[in-house]
Order: sequence, then structure tokens, then C-alpha cells
Amino acid sequence: MEQTKIPAADIRDLGPKLDSFLDQTGGILPLRPNYVRRYYRDGGRLLAKAYSAIPVPSEVGPWSPERWIASTVTAYNPEPITGEGLSFLDLAGNNISLRDAISLRGDRILGPAMAARYAPDFPLLSKVFDPFDPIVFHFHSRDGDVQNFPEHFAPNTRGKEEAYYFLRAPKGRMPYTHVGLRPGVTKQELSRAIELGGDDLLDLSPAVAQAYDQGFHVPAGIPHRPGTALTLELQQPSDVYTHLEWYSNGKRMSAEETHPGFSNMEQALDFIDWEASEDPHILDKYRLVPQPVSDRQQRGEGEEAWIFPPTITQKFSGKRVRVTGTFEMLEQKAYAMLIWQGEGELNGNPVRAGDEFFVTESQARVPHRLKNTGTDLLESFKFFPPEA
Repeated sequence: MEQTKIPAADIRDLGPKLDSFLDQTGGILPLRPNYVRRYYRDGGRLLAKAYSAIPVPSEVGPWSPERWIASTVTAYNPEPITGEGLSFLDLAGNNISLRDAISLRGDRILGPAMAARYAPDFPLLSKVFDPFDPIVFHFHSRDGDVQNFPEHFAPNTRGKEEAYYFLRAPKGRMPYTHVGLRPGVTKQELSRAIELGGDDLLDLSPAVAQAYDQGFHVPAGIPHRPGTALTLELQQPSDVYTHLEWYSNGKRMSAEETHPGFSNMEQALDFIDWEASEDPHILDKYRLVPQPVSDRQQRGEGEEAWIFPPTITQKFSGKRVRVTGTFEMLEQKAYAMLIWQGEGELNGNPVRAGDEFFVTESQARVPHRLKNTGTDLLESFKFFPPEA
């Protein structure tokens, strides 16, 4: 799917339109779907209306295998497209990015404390990614490294810690995620395996099955290779990466695609977190299982569970919400929401699978309701930024 070029709106004229839209929506801002190009083939599931078939890849690229949710992050691609990666308000006749909206009305959207610290960013990136083949073995650098070595990582200013939740859709042909390195692996061994590629590289890394309704936490600096399951991901708002494989889709990637910011692979390998990567208990330590939310502020015919608990990291968190009737919610800060399954109403307005919203702080702090009006389960996900 080709990414549409969206012209930049004249930010000086957006204020009154944005105020009107905030009033009209009651502070629950609908966002347009935001598909982003990557180097890997898609599995054909993101745009499917029903997840009943084995994924089939698009025949030719470029591919857009990722949907970014409530994003204020610009995608880092070798052939950049203006505005790619940014989410836009679903406001007819206007192209107002969420980033511009926060820049203009940060206090109303994020709340004063969060806006003072983070505006114009929403300090979080949520996405669904849909790989036909396993994504190449790679790692994301840590905050301190990105900030201390801008010559390697600019324009990124943050590292990239992330976590996964495996969605109920056909898993594809290799539903396993490799995470970390086996204890005792040296830089020289890894470098040699990278040159050999394939199984020689994967032999150095343990793997975990991508089990439905479970997930995995990957701190920055740990090499990993996501498998082919359709995956919900929460991460820091950064697009920093180093690939540890030279080939993707049968083609050798360029140095710019493989280790951007570095003159050679050896230099990039110094930024792996070797101690964390070689933890012998890594597969059990970072496995995620939904944790029911016991909160009297949430009530009605439904249930919430932490799929990305705030106890694993201070950088993000996320919930799964399943509704059978009417369910009342109350949160303490602004958040992003994706309706994943079913149909219903959000504060009386129709919603269906695929709809995406940004819930402003003022609206998050008062009771707001999801109602199931269909015959199937209504399922949504909520994504929360770090504390202000």
C-alpha cells in the first residue's frame, strides 16, 4: 500500500478549527489509519476484514506492514516521505497531525503537566505489525547511548524499549521470537555469525513461542527477531535500530539500511547490552501474561487486563478492554485507544473494529463508556504514556 503524501497544514490557521473539533468530539479525537512502509513484506492481515485465511504477502513492494497508532514520530526510511509515520486527526477537509494539535493545544490534549514536559510529542509509539516472514535479527539502542552519541543516532533522541502482545489471527509460518544471546557469546562470535547469516546467527539466540493473548518485553539493547504472528507493540517514540542480518526478502540490504549512523557493523555492536542479552533466564524474565485490573473506578459488563503492566517499565503501559454490555472507564491521564474487534458505541458515538482515538486528559479523568451493540465481543486496547 503506497503511503499518501499529506501536505503540511498552515499551523497558524489551525487553532480555531482545533478548538471546535475538541468541543465537537468531547475530547475523544478520532484519528485516521496510519500505515507505514518498512523493508519487510506484509502478511496481508492488517487490511483484512476477517482473519480466517493464511497470510499471503503482497507480490511487490514497497510494503506497508505496520499501522502506527496515535503517532507523533516520523518514520525513518531510506527514501523519506513527508509526514510518514505521523498520525492525523480524522477531520474532514483538514490535515492536522496529532503532533501539530499537541503543539497548539497541548494543555487541552495532554494536560498541563504532561504538555510542559513532552509537547509536541505524545511520548509513546503504539503499532500493529504484520510480517509475512520473520523480521530480521536486530536491536534498538538505549536512551543513554542515543543521547550521548548523536553522531550515530540523530535525528532520534530516545532509545527504544518495546513490548509485544500476540493477537488472535493466523500466526504465519514461523511464530517464534528470538530474544537475547546465549550465555557466553562473544562479540567476535556474533560478528562471524552475522557474516554467515541464517541459522548460524539464530543458533546464538534462544526463542519463545508467540502464544495468543500473551506477550514479551524487550528492553533496549537486547537483540531480537520477531516471528510471523500479528503483533501489537508498545514502545518508546523512536525509530532507532541496527540490523544484525544483511539479507531481507532474498536481497542484500545496504549499509544504510543495516546499520544507519555507523561506518561498519563492528562499531554498531558496541551498543548491545551484553549483560542483559546473555541473562540465562531471559525467556521467563520478560514473558508477559495479562493481569486482571482490580479497580473500582472501572465498572459494568466488561473486564480490563494489563497486557503491558506499569510494573515492567516506567516508559509505557497498556490495557486490554473486553466489553459484553456497557462498561464505564476512568483514567488518570491522556491515552490512545484502538478498537480491535466488534462494534459498539464510545460515549454514544458509533465505533467498530479498526477505529482509533486519542482520549484527552480532561475526558480520561471523567467516566466514559464503551457499549457493545453487536453480536460479538467488543475488544479494544488502551495505550498510556509515562508519567509527567
